[in-house]
This record gives sequence, C-alpha cells and structure tokens, in this order.
Amino acid sequence: MTPFSLLIAVRFHEGRYHGQEDSFNDEGGWPPSPGRLFQALVSGAAQGDQLPADDKWALEWLEELDPPTILAPTVRKGQSVQFYVPNNDLDAKKGDPSKVSKIKDAKRWRPCFFDPHEPVLYLWDFESGAERARRVCAIAARLYQLGRGIDMAWATGEILKHEEVGARLGAHSGVSYRPMGNGKISIPVRGTLDSLVSRYRSKRRRLQTVLGDRKPLQLFVQPPKALFGQAGYDTPQRRLHFELRSSSGTFAACPLRLVALLISGLRDAAANRLCEALPGKSALFERLIIGRNAGPADLVQRIRLIPVPSIGAPYTDLSVRRIMIEVPPDCPIRQDDLKWAFAGLQPCDPNTGELWSGIMESTENSQMASRFNKSANVFRSITPVVLPGAQRRRIGTDDQKAARERSSEEHQAAAAVIQALRHADCQSRPSDILVQREPFQKRGVRAEFFANGSRFTKHALWHVEIRFPGLVSGPLVIGDGRFCGLGLMEPVFRRTDVFAISLDSKRQISVRDYPLLVRALRRALMSLARDRDGHVGQLFSGHEPDGRPDSRGYHAHVFLAADGCIRRDGSIARLIVAAPWSADRRSKRLQGEQHLFEDAARRIKELRAGRLGVFRDLMAEPVPEGDPLIGPARDWISKTPYVATRNLKKSDDSVRVLSADFVTECIRRGLPKPAEIQVSDVTSGPRGGRPSANLKLRFATAVRGPLLLGRDSHSGGGLFVVLDK
Repeated sequence: MTPFSLLIAVRFHEGRYHGQEDSFNDEGGWPPSPGRLFQALVSGAAQGDQLPADDKWALEWLEELDPPTILAPTVRKGQSVQFYVPNNDLDAKKGDPSKVSKIKDAKRWRPCFFDPHEPVLYLWDFESGAERARRVCAIAARLYQLGRGIDMAWATGEILKHEEVGARLGAHSGVSYRPMGNGKISIPVRGTLDSLVSRYRSKRRRLQTVLGDRKPLQLFVQPPKALFGQAGYDTPQRRLHFELRSSSGTFAACPLRLVALLISGLRDAAANRLCEALPGKSALFERLIIGRNAGPADLVQRIRLIPVPSIGAPYTDLSVRRIMIEVPPDCPIRQDDLKWAFAGLQPCDPNTGELWSGIMESTENSQMASRFNKSANVFRSITPVVLPGAQRRRIGTDDQKAARERSSEEHQAAAAVIQALRHADCQSRPSDILVQREPFQKRGVRAEFFANGSRFTKHALWHVEIRFPGLVSGPLVIGDGRFCGLGLMEPVFRRTDVFAISLDSKRQISVRDYPLLVRALRRALMSLARDRDGHVGQLFSGHEPDGRPDSRGYHAHVFLAADGCIRRDGSIARLIVAAPWSADRRSKRLQGEQHLFEDAARRIKELRAGRLGVFRDLMAEPVPEGDPLIGPARDWISKTPYVATRNLKKSDDSVRVLSADFVTECIRRGLPKPAEIQVSDVTSGPRGGRPSANLKLRFATAVRGPLLLGRDSHSGGGLFVVLDK
C-alpha cells in the first residue's frame, strides 16, 4: 500500500474540449491522456527555451511513476466538424503562396461538452519523493492549456495521504479510468522529457541550407517524434443490484409476462422521486431515466433497468426476483442518487397505480445477474424482442397461414434483428438468426402474452435466437423495448469442439489432394496461435517446448481433415478442425485451451495451399448435431483410409491385423468396441509396413463423432462419417 498520492486537478475555462472524433486515446479524445498532460506541464514549466533544473528534476521523477488513475466529468459528444488546414508542404507547389489551397489536409474535430465546474483528476501513487511531488504541484500552477490551442485550462496540485484519497475520489461525480496492462493511451516514460526537449530544439532548425551543384538549397528536416509509452485504461462498469423482498424478508416474485409493467413502474417512480428531491434537474431525470424528450445523443447516457429472471436448471421458474440497473459511463446522474431513488420502491402498475407485493432492497449479491454478463456466441431471448418493422398477422386465430406469408414475416423479422443489434451498439454481425412465437425455455412465456397492459403491440413481439461467429459480451438487451425489460437475451454456453471451414463450391478438389490442404491448414493454425514471443503451444504444434514430441500419454493436439461427404461428386467440400478432447475421449482439456482452440479456428480467413491456390473469405462454423461427421449413429464408414498403428510381420494376416488394431485404437480413444468390422481395399508396402484399408463399422449403441482414428488421424487419415442407408 502506497502512503502518498499526487493529485493534479485540471479545470477548463469553458465546458468543452476540442478532441478528434476518436474515443479516449492518444490522438486527442476525451479525457486528455497522461502523455498530453505531461506535455502541458513541460510547456508551462519552460521559460523560453530553457527548463529550470528543479523543474527538470521533478518532471524526471514524474515520468518514472506508474500510469495515473483518471477521473473525468461525463461528456456529451458534439457534432463532428471537418476543417481543412495547410500541411506545410508548399515546396511541392514550388513555393507559390497562391497555391496554398492545393495542399490542404482534412482534420475532423468533435468537441466534448461537460460541466466546467467539475475538474479532470490525475492521481499518481508514490512511496518516496515528496519534495519532487511538491515541485510538480508548483509546475501544475503554471499550466495554461491542455489539448489544442483553444482548450485553455488551469491546474492545481496537492499531495494526499492514502486515507484521504477515497474521500476525494468519492466526491467526484465523473467517470473513473483505471490503468490496466497494454493499450494505446500515451503515458510518460523514462526519456520522455529529453525527447520533448530534443524535438523542440529540432523544430527550431527544421530548415537547413546545403550546398547544391550550382547554388545553396534549403531542406526541410522533420524533427524526431517524442518518446511516449502506451498503457491500457478500463472504465469499470457501473451496475446497481436490487432484490424484490416481501415484508417477511423472502423473495417477492413478479411473473415474467408482467416484466414490461414492472420495469416501467419502477422507472417512473424513481424518476419522480429524484424530480421531487432535485427539481432543478427534472428535465435531465426525465430524459435519461424515463426517456421523455430524449434525443439520439441521449441513448448512450440513458440508464437501463434489466430484469434478472432466475435461470439455471431447465425447469426453473423464470419469475423476476432481482433487478440490475446499468449506468453508462457517460451518464451525468450520480450513482449514489440512483441507488437512493430505487431503494425502498414498491412495484406498481404504471397504468392503474395498483401496488404490487415486494420492496426494492439494495444488495451486493450479483451471482444471478452475472450469468447474463458472460460472453457467448449463442443468445436466446427470455423476454421477447420488440421489432416494429416486422409485425405478424392473424395471431391467435384459426386461420391457417400460408408458407409464403410465414416465410416473408420471418425474413423481415431477421432483418429487423440485425437493425436492433446495431441500435444496441453490438458490433458483431450474426451468422444465424431464428425467430418464432414460442419461448426457448421450458417454462418460458409466448411472445404475445408480454403485450398485455404494455404500450407494445403483440404483432411486433418475437422470440429470437442469435448465433454469432465469435464471442459477444453480455448483457445483451435489444429491440425497441430494451429500456422496458423486453429483449433480454440469455447467453447459451455451448462448447464448440469441431469446426468446419467450407470451400468454394466452384472449386473441384480431388480427395487425393487432401494431404496438401491439411498441411496448409495446420500452418495457418500455427501462425494464428503464436504468442508474443513467436512460440506455438502444444495444442497446435504437438511438441513440447524443447521440440520433443508431446509426451502427455494421450492425444493433446488438434485433429485436421478434409471432408467431401456433403458433395455428390465426392470432391473436398470443407476442412475439419477438431479439438483433441473431441476425437480422443481420454484427452484432458487444460485450463484456457478451449478458448485458444476456438479463437484460432474462428480467425482463419485465408488459406494458401501451394498448387491448389489461395482460398479467401473463409469462415469456421461449428459442426452441428446430426451432421454426417458427428452423428450420433451406429453405422460408420471411412472417407479416408484407416492406417494401422503397428507394422505387419511376415506371418501376419493383414485383415486380422487391421481389425485387431482398430479395436485396440477404439479402446485407447475411449470408444466402445465395434460389434462388426468390414475391411476392404487393403494396401501395404512391399516389405509389410503399416497396412491401410477402408472400413465399415457397426457399434452396439449409437456413437457420437468425430471419428478420426489411426496412425495419421491428426493429418486427415482415418476419417469416418455416418453410413447413409
């Protein structure tokens, strides 16, 4: 624990900051980075072209400290404006001033507006160097601008004891940015001050005269760039958790179908309580809590009430007993005020004012809510999504709906889901969308029942399942009812152990060329799986760190294959990437390997396969249940020959050896013994070697694939698919 902290508070003369259109980064976004503050301190400390020795001594100490914590006022983004300025390259126009307009560059500004009475705080922790810290405080008093030349500011500095820091930070109503690992935010490091001095001096000598063949020439010399480090900053998510409790202390459950009324009633009651306590901010509370008179710029600042149904076991009652309140980082309403406004509220019907059972009690228990905050690639709606642009007709009537009409409605709904994801600021585009009236949970509620008493029509309510190509972070709440508790998506945690990469249907690749494709696929995976030091782990290399073959005693690296079973001509249609624990039931999945496997497989976009050419725009998709590669089924047939794991002897019968070897291989992989094996097309070398053959299998019970067995199973051999009868 560090005993002291250096606090520099920067205040702007006007409640605006002229950054670029980027977000918080070292290019001028909000808030100003520690690197920009350091430059402003150096500029304020300099006396002409000289930097006092005491100031240099203090600034060199400051650049040695760890990155500071930053607290900044919440901002509203202004309109983006583009300016055109000369780029100091008049020599390209032979020095003609009349052609300045020809060398203008575009620069885009997007100002941030905030409360000028709220400072930007920079907090460094330190253990020694109090005298230098006091000198930095004196330098801060000379700061006159921060950011662009029009961003006039002043600053104060002070030294705080550890016990004083919490009170000062707690009194600030802005957003906290805490340093974490690597990133793109500029920070001062050892040598930053010297590099700034060197750059300043070089700028004064940018024009240099050199002797040419006939006359002196003037050259423009670009000054060296200043040295800055880079750090990552994280804004902790602000969430409040409440439970609905009865007077006896037990949970008070609200039926899932009434969730829109529950959330609307709580929202309105909290806003009214705040308006009565702080009437001067009534318009703000109505805009950011209720949404009344809210504009597009208010969407990123609106608080969101998320109902938390009980999920877990298939037969769990999905009633709502908990409420999670999500406060955006840029929301100007204090978190303490929101906590006070919701604590003690009794739910009521917003239409009739009828009070319901239960009282809102603040809690630190977020276990159930955390289930919605996790990342997944599949999400299913618990409360239906409101899609006004995709309304269904004839709900609850006896009229039969034609297939064409149903298909058209579902197509419109799928397109509306993509729009809803964009409005909810979800950057990932879905790979598959399923829409329906019926719930996905066993004890769920049909979509149209949520419309009773709410302002939404039942024709616009849909239950939705969304599959993404990669992981998406929760909580995911989409649709026009996302501020009323509708459109809540449950993350579905499915491990993906087998991926298929489809190839262009126009390219006919013979099955005989599968080794070339598999080798190219392995090279691509190993390239994508390299760490920062260029090392490839055992999961993809199959080797120990010292280069020896993997010695874990089981198959511990990926299985790759080329499959043509889904094409009638038998040509290769897709490439298969299987996790070792999917093909070897006795393989152990180490911590973190599931994520590494899925991440590398999903990142394959291009494959260079020698004479077969380049395959572009590839996408790895999970292989679903029922696929010929997965089954489950009792009867299987090999698509690539099975190669025995041992050599033939002179006296061996090749068919018997292959059958016995296959049974042994099944036992090693944790598979049941086949009830029947048919061997055909046996081949072996002139001196024996390892025989290979095509096999037909029958198991006593259905077996789930993938089945990749034999000596060369990691490189595409011994691939089995379900026998099509």
